[in-house]
Amino acid sequence: MAQLPLAGVRVLDLTQALAGPFATMILADMGAEVIKIESPAGDLTRTTPPHIVQGTSLYFLTNNRNKRGMVLDLKAPDALAAFYDLCKVADVVIYNFSEGVADRLKIDADTLRKINEKLIVCNMTGYGRKGPDARRRAVDPIVQSLAGAVSITGVPGGEPVRAGVPSADLSTGLYAAIGVLAALHGRDRTGVGSSVEASLFHSQLSLLNYMATYCAYSGEIPQPVGSGHPGTVPSQVFKTADGWITIDAGFDRHFQTLCRILGKESLSRDPRFVSRQVRARHRGELLPILIAEIEKHTTAEWERILDEAGIPCGKVNNVKEALESPQSVAYHSLRDIRYRGEDVRVLATPVWFDGEDRHPVEPPPELGQHTADILRGLLGYDDARIAALTAKRED
Repeated sequence: MAQLPLAGVRVLDLTQALAGPFATMILADMGAEVIKIESPAGDLTRTTPPHIVQGTSLYFLTNNRNKRGMVLDLKAPDALAAFYDLCKVADVVIYNFSEGVADRLKIDADTLRKINEKLIVCNMTGYGRKGPDARRRAVDPIVQSLAGAVSITGVPGGEPVRAGVPSADLSTGLYAAIGVLAALHGRDRTGVGSSVEASLFHSQLSLLNYMATYCAYSGEIPQPVGSGHPGTVPSQVFKTADGWITIDAGFDRHFQTLCRILGKESLSRDPRFVSRQVRARHRGELLPILIAEIEKHTTAEWERILDEAGIPCGKVNNVKEALESPQSVAYHSLRDIRYRGEDVRVLATPVWFDGEDRHPVEPPPELGQHTADILRGLLGYDDARIAALTAKRED
């Protein structure tokens, strides 16, 4: 197997929960050496319910693969000194402490970059380091609400709905990984490191994308449209004779073709529906007609008919169906991790280099599993010094 792009990059990972471990997992999957540094209590997600395998949460197993692990109690002076030594031989430090914690622990970016000017320090926060919410507690569902996402999710007139996936956490992990990669590239040019910041609130806010632009420009507040699209009709989930299908025939040529397939060609000439711009204003008149017709055939029949006609469509798969779909299987999207004698399947990072799609997947580390090896191998600590450090964890 060819060497992965981030081979030779060493990352000290002080994160826990989801956003941070997800970011460092991406870096590890791309070849970085990620050292997960935990407190003696361990990452809080090691036992997150509901699914526990061999005493460890699947939540933790999912996001901490391909990492080595060690324990350092950074409140202890000798452990902090060891961490500083690690910073001298590292490329990146990532943490997601509450605001002010890094300063109290003396591992803030200014301190660490005095130890190693080439170091990249990524601080993942809830809301950023300034502003009235800087010290506010941040968790994904709260951030989704504050960043406007919940207000535009759900059906018109219904209760606000949070996203089915933790979009604030996952998007922050992606932005943090992107920021670290950009900083590494910048260091190649300048020879010095930098500070990187990514926050849950601003990452989630960024996902509003064009909706934010529309609102800022027009003053109109976006509203939920169920499975539909605010400016494109039809583009939504439709009930079929045996399930559900998503159809996107918003472009005029696709709408005209759909009308022909349904035997409703006059709809495409109706002044209310003749163009994409006017259809959005008359969705309430158009959709009942389409719904009645689409319910007459099965999902498979519609997929065949619409695919042949060039109209974008897709069955609404449940998670199991999506994971087992031929397209997922073709790219080996699920990878096996052997953990404590049991196989666990996890999703691969969906980025491939030179067509390679079988990167190795190593199980996440046990708590403190590689502490001695790292202290000895990277820092040259002798057995007595290692014993003194690890004894503190066992007290």
